[in-house]
Amino acid sequence: MSTTAAPFVDPYAQAAQRARTVAQIARDRFTTDPALRAALYGIADRLDAAAREFDAVPPGAYEHLPTEATEELFMAEQIAVDHPAARFPAELGEYVLVPLVDRELPFPRRLDPVNPEFAQFAQREADLVRALYALHYDGPHQWERTDDWLCQVFKVWEKHLRLAAEVAVDNGRPCNRR
Repeated sequence: MSTTAAPFVDPYAQAAQRARTVAQIARDRFTTDPALRAALYGIADRLDAAAREFDAVPPGAYEHLPTEATEELFMAEQIAVDHPAARFPAELGEYVLVPLVDRELPFPRRLDPVNPEFAQFAQREADLVRALYALHYDGPHQWERTDDWLCQVFKVWEKHLRLAAEVAVDNGRPCNRR
């Protein structure tokens, strides 16, 4: 009985592919707002630049994270923070760096709706966190179909960030202030 080992894939090449996939997710987001479109393309451009930096690392050079790539990831994250309507997590770079670092993937902070009567918010939040948890710990899907996995992860994040905006509006109503 013979077994065939999976071919070794350079972790920098994996990080580059992840960056390109997230960049494409940003480009594919629909918006009619020109400022938001510019932000999404800004995120994508930074991720493409990070991918080029990861691709430039010679195979076998596993000493450190390329400074230029991490700076590009930081700038993409900063654009996401500055443009919350883009619905990208502030820690989007963590999904790119998975092949290179041993850190837990990010989860969203609790939303804490002020009005306890809105159990729908809590249920939707629980469903989304559960979906993200299942994706984070679905190793075979993450490593065998990474592009599809990233699309699913960022779709869940988009839904959670949209819910967070709804909760923030609801919490800001005068009748819901504590």
